[in-house]
Amino acid sequence: MPRRASVLLALSVPMVLLLGTAPVRAELECLQSVVDKGEVRSGLPLAQRFLFCNRGPGPVEITDVRPSCGCLAPKLDKRVLQAGETGELLLEVNTLTQPAGLHSWRITLRYQCGEAEQELSLYIRARLVTEITVEPPSLAIYTDTAIRHEITLIDRRTEPLIVRAVPTSSPYVRTHLGELRRDDAGHWHRTIQVEVLADCPEGTHTETLRICTSDPLYSELKVPFTIVKHARHRVSATPASVVLSQPANQPLPARIVLLSAAEEGEVHIDHVESDHPAIDCRWAPGPGHQATLKIRIDRQQIPGDRLRAAVHVHLSQPAAETITIPVSCLLH
Repeated sequence: MPRRASVLLALSVPMVLLLGTAPVRAELECLQSVVDKGEVRSGLPLAQRFLFCNRGPGPVEITDVRPSCGCLAPKLDKRVLQAGETGELLLEVNTLTQPAGLHSWRITLRYQCGEAEQELSLYIRARLVTEITVEPPSLAIYTDTAIRHEITLIDRRTEPLIVRAVPTSSPYVRTHLGELRRDDAGHWHRTIQVEVLADCPEGTHTETLRICTSDPLYSELKVPFTIVKHARHRVSATPASVVLSQPANQPLPARIVLLSAAEEGEVHIDHVESDHPAIDCRWAPGPGHQATLKIRIDRQQIPGDRLRAAVHVHLSQPAAETITIPVSCLLH
């Protein structure tokens, strides 16, 4: 090969490699993809509107919106953007479910432009200051009949807020407001009973409890809850849910759940599944025709200071059915 040709070939090889590894230009652009909200009080509304634009020559389709945690509620105004078109995403954060301190919440938009798939990440940052908390900050209620759950409103200030009403978005749920009391640490506590009525239809219902107060700063606190109403089981669990609340430096006790048949007959557990690796379950027949389930939680496997999961008990007798037992734990 002539010397001139070999030199040209040698120069062309790195040029091809450079062209082949050139980064793909992002089609969606956001002028402010990271927003710092500064100091925010837990329980107050926290939201941010993100504006973005399709800078590419062709249309873009947003195929997925992925929040970094369940406390985020994204609302996208459109899925397809033509060249030069703008879009908007409203991102709301339920701060009641988050502990105090620095936080960074992320929403990821996955989008398709031609054959290429790309991502755009948007962030809200804030430092949460906790004066008011609700425990648990959200509810998942599994039932086949009427049932009651309890949440507690905690006010760490000297003068507590006054609760005026606690309505819900469901006509099948009633609420009962308890008396105001003060604990040894000087914090104000008030319980709210959430009662699911027996005529609640079967299926999954996503609802909201509103705590309306006289405080102009905390005029309304929103507590999300989900009702999963299924057909009446032949076997019931006592208690129907497991709730643990312990100081962070104390061991978590095991909880016993008894499974009983509505009619005479033995209860046999085939196997048990849990939604989270921190939950360990053991079971045995008895006492009598009942079955006993022991639930333990490994605090080392709890992410952060709270856990919300469920245990699914698969029965073989008196009938093949599955009983779901919600499990929640709060370390404080």
